[in-house]
Amino acid sequence: MTRVQQTWIYGTIKNPFFLIIATTFLLSTLAFPVSASSVVSVEQATQEVQTGDDFDIYINITPSTAVAGAQIDLDFDSSMLTVTNVEEGDFFDRNDVMSIFIPGTIDNQQGTVSGIFAVTLGQAVIESPGTFVHITLRAGDQVGESTISLSNVILSDASGNEIPITIENAQVTVTGTSTTDSTNDVSGSSGGGGGGGGGDTGENIDNIELKEVNKLYITGNTDVTYTFDENNNPVKAISYTSLKNAGFISTTIEVLKDVSTTVPEKPNGLIYRNMNIWVGKAGYATDSNMEDMKIAFAVLKSWIQVNGVETTDIRLNHYHDDNWQVLDTEMTGEDDDFCFFEATTSGFSPFAITADIADELNELETEIKPANAASSYDDNGPDEQIEEIEVDDVSDSAKLSLNGILLSLVSMSFVVLLRRRDKL
Repeated sequence: MTRVQQTWIYGTIKNPFFLIIATTFLLSTLAFPVSASSVVSVEQATQEVQTGDDFDIYINITPSTAVAGAQIDLDFDSSMLTVTNVEEGDFFDRNDVMSIFIPGTIDNQQGTVSGIFAVTLGQAVIESPGTFVHITLRAGDQVGESTISLSNVILSDASGNEIPITIENAQVTVTGTSTTDSTNDVSGSSGGGGGGGGGDTGENIDNIELKEVNKLYITGNTDVTYTFDENNNPVKAISYTSLKNAGFISTTIEVLKDVSTTVPEKPNGLIYRNMNIWVGKAGYATDSNMEDMKIAFAVLKSWIQVNGVETTDIRLNHYHDDNWQVLDTEMTGEDDDFCFFEATTSGFSPFAITADIADELNELETEIKPANAASSYDDNGPDEQIEEIEVDDVSDSAKLSLNGILLSLVSMSFVVLLRRRDKL
């Protein structure tokens, strides 16, 4: 720096007018800081999918200013992707907030979902981040890359003023059909559990009566509980201890019309409901990621009463290692309409709630056989084999004995009547 430059700087700093301007600028900056933009972003469950696969995206809002309303449009390549489902996330759906949610209009020919909208009621505002909307898409037959972008995005505060935003879009790569068995990846459970898919679970869509999905942000060494509210969903909660950071993980319940089409046979007992339960994508639900996995479910009291079973007969069955396994199940409570149960599981895949009536039938059969069985020996003595009487023969013999008793009673009554008549 030259002496001339040093002299100019020194003289400028000594100038009172300059000091006033600099001080005023500094105070205004401190008093009125530049506000950061709220972020609206597309989060993908996976960056790469295969042709024919379903996959999930989540539109997240990270507000810098309290939000009271939001609207977005979604744009995608219609030659590669289609949207199959749009549902509300947890951003506006909070216990202390009343809100209205509109899932928008899907146009798979144009490649848009337009008019996704939500607003709080009663001047309520939301300041913490969350998922605005959860969208399920399906990859078509064409491979390549598709941008999934947001447009017409507006966030507003409680006064209806627009909030500055930053938009983060995403891109998905569609590859050819996998040469591996995706059904085994989803439903198999090595060791602690089978990886569950939030997308295509392999279940026949015609067998799905109800599908309910819940998503949470998972961190390590925490107790995780997913809750479910649909009346026709018998599963009320899925819980486990998370061992690792996992980010957003979805849990999917498929309530089925019949036993899962991914298993070859039905479980034993009287079936109450069949369902598939998947936690995360394939490979997530393992011993290295989670422990102490439990499923809470409800059974209608009217079903228990009509079928003449006891609450101690209720079991949760898990299809694992190519067979149905009966899980340790206990009753945890009841209300006017339901009995509530909890079962400990080693993984997630097809399940069935049943009443264990097989033991009762076996006991009944055991009681009948000794009471009616008969044996005969020939002249050679007791070394001959015992001839067992068939159950049908026993039943016929019992009927004949009963008829004989009835005839004897009628005859005795007739004799008594004649004697009374003679006395008169």
